[in-house]
Amino acid sequence: MRRFVVSTLLLGVLLVVAGCSQTTQDLRLSPAPPATGPLIGGGERLGLEVTDTRTDRDLGMLENPDGSIVRLTAAQDVAYAVQLAAAEALRGYDFNPGLWDDRREPRLAIGIERLEHEVTAGVPYQLETRIALTATAWLDGERYTTRARTSLTEQRALPPRAATNTEVIEKAITRALDELLNEELARFLAGRR
Repeated sequence: MRRFVVSTLLLGVLLVVAGCSQTTQDLRLSPAPPATGPLIGGGERLGLEVTDTRTDRDLGMLENPDGSIVRLTAAQDVAYAVQLAAAEALRGYDFNPGLWDDRREPRLAIGIERLEHEVTAGVPYQLETRIALTATAWLDGERYTTRARTSLTEQRALPPRAATNTEVIEKAITRALDELLNEELARFLAGRR
């Protein structure tokens, strides 16, 4: 009888694990802007552009318990999602972000060089997100360049669903923007070098 119970339990665990296998996850990103300040922009109009320079537009991969791999894709334009968060952060410095114009000054171009989210199956599941952003600002014929690199590692007991993966990626984007859009960059854009 004991063998029957153990066998039944093992079969149940295998069915649960097999049921945890997933297919492609489409993630809709909406990262929160980092908290910024002081108010040094004086309401100045600012041209803002965010471009995704990555060659692989997938967000990463999720490993299922059976070893199969699931693609993590963006349900919308990642550059646009980052641009919305960056614009809100710049408003925190009292800038008025608008459409890009290569003749407007001040202006700010942000590039997404890397955005990868990898989920490794195990007990617990390992979630690792890596992001690299660059920024180039122009004012009065001068140029200011900076970059931010962020790595975020978390663990989950169960295979992460789309909502969990989205939350972790958004948190990494917010951290990278916080590092990138610092007060030194804002002072350059405000002409207070």
